[in-house]
Amino acid sequence: MSGGKLSPKFLTASVLVSITYLVRPGAPPVVAASLVSSLQVAAVAPSQESERQREARLVEGAKKEGKLMFWTGGTAKDWQYVFSKFRQKYMFLTTDYWRATDADLYQKITTEARAGQYNVDVSGADVEYLQQLKNAGLMKKYNWPNTAGWSPQYKDREGYWIAHHVLCLVPAYNTNLVSAAEAPKSWDDLLDPKWNKAISMDKDGGDWVLMLWSAWGKEKTVKYLKQLARNNLVFGEGAGARTQMLAAGAVKIDVRLNLHQILEYQKKNAPLDWVRTDPILSRPGPLFIAQHAPHPNAAALFGDWFSSLEGQQTYYEASGKLVPDPKVKSHLSEALKGLKISVLPAELTVRGNEAGAIWRDIFWK
Repeated sequence: MSGGKLSPKFLTASVLVSITYLVRPGAPPVVAASLVSSLQVAAVAPSQESERQREARLVEGAKKEGKLMFWTGGTAKDWQYVFSKFRQKYMFLTTDYWRATDADLYQKITTEARAGQYNVDVSGADVEYLQQLKNAGLMKKYNWPNTAGWSPQYKDREGYWIAHHVLCLVPAYNTNLVSAAEAPKSWDDLLDPKWNKAISMDKDGGDWVLMLWSAWGKEKTVKYLKQLARNNLVFGEGAGARTQMLAAGAVKIDVRLNLHQILEYQKKNAPLDWVRTDPILSRPGPLFIAQHAPHPNAAALFGDWFSSLEGQQTYYEASGKLVPDPKVKSHLSEALKGLKISVLPAELTVRGNEAGAIWRDIFWK
């Protein structure tokens, strides 16, 4: 017995003990035998359901529902491509989706729930909202049958969510302004005084503090940030805009950019390279099935398909981001080969306010 689940053998043994109380004294043996047989089938049948049987059951239910409601904070074109591939396989389903910021998604889900309204089947969520959604009973505990080979960092250990992508964040530099010889090679290299006023960063670095905290612990993180602050960072907004500024030569280095975007710029011969830090910081992009999904079979069907190799490959093709399935080979996974990746755990995000305060106290006072 493990993970809080009862094995078929344990269930059968429990059933046999219960028979003493269910079958009247003196009943014919065939009665007891029949009852035991029926209860054994009920206990064992779920574990014996094949992948094909499972899909057939979900398809039958989803056909009656006819729709999948999906809410996301991701890029519209990425999900349009994903849904087009999903509908090619399950043409009987229509997919409606609502796109908003992660904060608005959380607000809409929780506000509607308080009013007793449940309109979403599958939703994205920022990692900082997961604990609150889970505590509110708005996330379905699901077995995600295709994720057995995934790293535990990329899924909730109780099954409440999976990562639909992993956002890797790295320091990067302009190769026209920084030679390979003098380029930083580690986190400590960024502390060199020669980078004074040469490093840019997002003005809101609370989540970055949490990622460092997850990798190093709070004490080392605070010490490092105080040393980094001596280099008088230049602050901007948005990783996309700062990547453009770095490529244009407005600054020499940026300490927190999206790796998949750097690789895309490199394909276009932009003068950018990135630092292979130990570890590489990252955060998951969670996806969950709603506890009160109005179309539960369609939701499960999408969850199973999306977490399959086909679904994972589709999302990588659409977004270019790192996906959790190690069987998906990509330019990004090759670039990260041999490097340690530290993933921000959802449990640590409850310290988000404290992390934000640390950032402001060090860099904005």
